[in-house]
Amino acid sequence: MKKSLLVALSVVTGLTMVGCNSSDKSEKETTVAPQQEVVEQVDVVETEVAPVVEAATTQSVTGTVGYRERIALPANAVVTVTLADISLADAPSKTITEQTFEVGENSSPFAYDLEFNTADIIANHRYAVRATIKVDGKLRFTTDTNYAVITDEAATLNQDLLLKGVRQ
Repeated sequence: MKKSLLVALSVVTGLTMVGCNSSDKSEKETTVAPQQEVVEQVDVVETEVAPVVEAATTQSVTGTVGYRERIALPANAVVTVTLADISLADAPSKTITEQTFEVGENSSPFAYDLEFNTADIIANHRYAVRATIKVDGKLRFTTDTNYAVITDEAATLNQDLLLKGVRQ
């Protein structure tokens, strides 16, 4: 009895497998043709988009650098303003562009203009502007706040920076 039941079960399983195999072939034949058409359509779209991606433009982040202390800086004070990609929390920021200039006879606030290539900007990254003022190579003022630009909610391209004094 066990042998006949085992044989009958084997025959039924074998017929089921053969039936499944033959239906897969007909489905594969019908699905192969539409996949080839999709590939051809994608090729056409890629050739139309390629020239648009190559064009790169430049933009500027502008603003002023100032501090609250009522201190006149010497003429040799150096202001450095940096635009950086601050997306990675566990790695140093990547500098996109930087502007350095001497104060000279000018007084606070100091105007800056950071020109950058739009091809260097990644839409889902975060960018910030920061500044420092050094006198004789020693840090006197620095930003202590995140000044988000470019990919922030307001797409900011003008940012006024307020620096804090550094104790010596």
